[in-house]
Amino acid sequence: MISEDEFLTRIEKVPLQRLNWALATQRSVEIWVRRDDLIDTHLSGNKFYKLYYNLRAAKAAGYKQLLSFGGAYSNHIYALAAAAKAYGFQAVGVIRGERPKYLSPTLQDAEAWGMKLHFVSRTDYRERSSPELRQKLTDIYGDFFEIPEGGANAYGVQGTKALGVAIHRQVKSDYTSVCLASGTANTLAGVAAGLQRAGDLAQKVIGFSVLKDAGDRGFQSLGAQVINYQKAINESTSNWCLINGFHGGGYGKKLPTNMRQFMTGFECETELQLDPVYTAKMCWGVAQLLAKDYWQSGSRLVLIHTGGLQGRRGFDL
Repeated sequence: MISEDEFLTRIEKVPLQRLNWALATQRSVEIWVRRDDLIDTHLSGNKFYKLYYNLRAAKAAGYKQLLSFGGAYSNHIYALAAAAKAYGFQAVGVIRGERPKYLSPTLQDAEAWGMKLHFVSRTDYRERSSPELRQKLTDIYGDFFEIPEGGANAYGVQGTKALGVAIHRQVKSDYTSVCLASGTANTLAGVAAGLQRAGDLAQKVIGFSVLKDAGDRGFQSLGAQVINYQKAINESTSNWCLINGFHGGGYGKKLPTNMRQFMTGFECETELQLDPVYTAKMCWGVAQLLAKDYWQSGSRLVLIHTGGLQGRRGFDL
């Protein structure tokens, strides 16, 4: 594995790109995009950050096999399979739903990289934390180091905290808000903790929830998750907020017509490619707030591109 110093250095070197977007210009709002999608071909965006300390923990404990959970287009499963191949682990992906006749491009790659795919019914997937499923998986595959869906645990938030520190070093305190798409809220928790630890106390990190009513957890519970993730790394900050209502129908759903049109127009205008599950929803939310003058004239925003472009393949846009 790469050393921690190399990991932190790579995060520091991710470029910021000034966004040429007429809507923001009209409001005299300056927008920069942190291109975390460029950090690695396969381990792109926040998935790389959330996996890194999980992999270190697995290696330190002597595990040879990793196991985690996700759907057919999961960026996490894709990144985990790539990381396992790169760093000498075996990997098992527990996939939501029955095995289809034709695998998604995401799962084709994961399987080609050596990941064993274990499909479970959606009912069983909802019970993925049950001891019964754990025992069944252990009986089939042997010992494994388990990583939660999306890499959302204390190790994950430790990695995204490093992202917050890196943003501070790039822009100091010369910004109004940091915006990102939020699924598990693990990245939101880490970035907020990293910024505050680095010295940014007033600026807000805004998480745009990509889940319809924040899924089974409920929107208020998603906020509670931010608090829990931060407690897991002995942090507590108030420099963040969650915004709901820009989920486009729910996680992994086909985007409604207006959001698809926005995504196409945005990409043509800015020459920045988005993914339909996360970053398209964040940018749609930012657009709606810009139109309502949510930010004052002269504001400077940093948008985090959390990667996931591989998921466009075969996704119904």
